[in-house]
Amino acid sequence: MTRALFLRGLLATLLLMFLPSAWATPTETLPLRVSAQRATTMDVWVPAQVRGVVLFSSGHGGWPAHYDRLLQTWSDAGFAVVAPLHVDSLKYPEREKFSLQQGLFERFADMRAASAYAAARWPNVPVIAAGHSLGTLISAALGGALANLGPLRDPSVVAVLGYSSPGKIPGLIGPASYATLDVPVLLITGDQDRVQGFVTDPVDHLYPVQSAPAGNKTAVVLQGGDHNLIGGASPALFDRAQQLGTAFLQAQLLGDTQAKRVLDAPPQAGERWLRR
Repeated sequence: MTRALFLRGLLATLLLMFLPSAWATPTETLPLRVSAQRATTMDVWVPAQVRGVVLFSSGHGGWPAHYDRLLQTWSDAGFAVVAPLHVDSLKYPEREKFSLQQGLFERFADMRAASAYAAARWPNVPVIAAGHSLGTLISAALGGALANLGPLRDPSVVAVLGYSSPGKIPGLIGPASYATLDVPVLLITGDQDRVQGFVTDPVDHLYPVQSAPAGNKTAVVLQGGDHNLIGGASPALFDRAQQLGTAFLQAQLLGDTQAKRVLDAPPQAGERWLRR
């Protein structure tokens, strides 16, 4: 890829910030040593009994606590959530020191450190990667995507849950980008999911499911949903997006048969499903 194309495409993620009103606070905010050169913080939601772990990556510019409404729901369902503060976040104290390209690769370092923390704290607990927007791309890489960029696959990750995606980033996302994404995937987006100047066709957000190997890959398009679908502006859309995401966690990590029925049920009014 050329640097110009990469930066042009990745600039789109500046518009993909998810900034809903946080309802509460994480259970813990911990220091996270990412490398010898850098540290960050990590928000952690811890249920009374940990039945599974979610590695969560926020949208570009966002920060974990602003997803509290969604992540607390997962914690209430028995899933510990670990979410590092990325260097592109508006809350990161030295954000200006990192270029867009550097920020992308630092995200992968953040997630490796978060995964190692989770494995040490909750050994032998099943793990899923989840995210929003650019965070969906990061989570997909943990599940096997973007193999051309290096060894990004996290072997502990058994499935990927994404809310929207960054679309077809020029210079980064190509025909083979998701060819190695070989774990179950659920992608939830909306038919109004546009990013002005970059994503004009909401169908572009379905590309991870359309181009990944067939087999337990599902995309759900909610009528009226935009790029901030999980921001809560529409309570009905948020509730449905949250219900499906939580059911996916329960089905993939716990083998919950009732959750599987939710995911296998016919689409509700105003929904379009793509199953591969």
